[in-house]
Amino acid sequence: MKIQKAVRDETLHILTGTALLCGVMLLVFLVIGQFDCTVALGALLGGTAAVLNFFLLGLTVQKATAPGNEGRSRAIMQFSYSVRMLATMGIAFIGFVAPCFHWIAVLCPLLFPRITIFFMGLKKSEGKEDA
Repeated sequence: MKIQKAVRDETLHILTGTALLCGVMLLVFLVIGQFDCTVALGALLGGTAAVLNFFLLGLTVQKATAPGNEGRSRAIMQFSYSVRMLATMGIAFIGFVAPCFHWIAVLCPLLFPRITIFFMGLKKSEGKEDA
């Protein structure tokens, strides 16, 4: 399956936003004197999982909206949601139990795509008002 330009572009936006927010989070850990290797590894795990989750969502939407999938689209979306949520819960569990990860540094990046989308929406609505 060929990855559509919209999926690629939006995933790049999410990657950029998540990376920036992970950088801010790491800076906060540094400022409060809690930065160590587990924080960096946690940010890497959580950030990677968050971006991968968004990318897989984009691929699922692409597949569900493809011609010929009308009857199966709902099932495709529901199955993908279930698998992605289980995977996210698995990442969160690993972040809690594995001593090589700081649990906050794993969980916070899982929220960063939503924050990025919020700010992207603000930027788009701001652009419409200027026009």
